[in-house]
Amino acid sequence: MIAIFVLAQKSVAIADKVKKMLLESGFDTELICSEKISCNSADENVKSVYSAIRERFRAKKNIVAILPMGVVVRAIEPKKKTEDPWVVCIEENGRYVIPVLNGHRGANEFATLISDAISAQVVITTSEEPYAHSE
Repeated sequence: MIAIFVLAQKSVAIADKVKKMLLESGFDTELICSEKISCNSADENVKSVYSAIRERFRAKKNIVAILPMGVVVRAIEPKKKTEDPWVVCIEENGRYVIPVLNGHRGANEFATLISDAISAQVVITTSEEPYAHSE
């Protein structure tokens, strides 16, 4: 089973394309959307995407998340985002720099600084980020 998660209205069209491709490829797939958005193709609308991700993860279901990486990490292992440090990951070949947690609390800015220094591409997954790096 593959569970696709959507939190934002702007991501529904992407989720629909991914779901269609997976179903046509023979995969058992479900689309789970936040009840706060319009998602007609949802198999389930949930109050808490965090809880739904955690539930599917613990049930050993594969996950495709069309939302910020930090949301996924926090859903799997919830902590307090106002107290946790930020986390940045650099791909082993130095091509990509990815803020994993607390993007809005420093990780996005730091990832951008690192990407500039090592000539890498920063991959920002939070919405409307002023540090989004364009090439």
